[in-house]
Amino acid sequence: MAFDLHIRGLESYTILVFLCSNTTHASRYLNVLSFGGIMTAFLVWRGMRLPTIGVWRGISSAIGLMGTVAYFYSTKYMSIASTGMWSIAFQFLALSVSYASLFVDYYNASLGMLIAGVCASRVGLWVFDISITQLMQEYVEDDVRGVVGGVQQSLNAFFALLSFGLGIIIPDPRDFFIYVGLGYGSVGVAMVLYGFGVFRRQSEPER
Repeated sequence: MAFDLHIRGLESYTILVFLCSNTTHASRYLNVLSFGGIMTAFLVWRGMRLPTIGVWRGISSAIGLMGTVAYFYSTKYMSIASTGMWSIAFQFLALSVSYASLFVDYYNASLGMLIAGVCASRVGLWVFDISITQLMQEYVEDDVRGVVGGVQQSLNAFFALLSFGLGIIIPDPRDFFIYVGLGYGSVGVAMVLYGFGVFRRQSEPER
């Protein structure tokens, strides 16, 4: 009985992959462009004081909360899948500003672009997370949601562990550009995968 439940849960998980939403959601955990430990260490190395970092972290969280409002109004005019599409695209565009900061020599401008892009991206991140959660609620049967959620959390933890592993392998703050590139790239790949899934789903004939 329990084995059959796990099999059904895995089948439901593979069905969700038609939107590529699960692998998309998990791969973004490689992104360290948030006010987590790795980026905080870099900002301290660049000379930013911890109280200032704390203020920016609070601002970033407050901006992220705006995503709940954005999600509410977005789903009134478009589907949840489309809401997920624009939100991941918005996050990617916002992080483009952070990525562009790598090529700016002026200290204040470079740091400002990095922080501004990260803060703005929180809206897209928040909306996308809500969209994925809602899609799982709609497409996964009640009795197997625990299995599906467990697989999803395992994938999330795996990619998060990869980012921490990179922190051990590449500890020099001067190499932070590698993290920025990986974070930006992981969100870009997630956007492409999700967009492909949405397009494939919309192009399938209704049964």
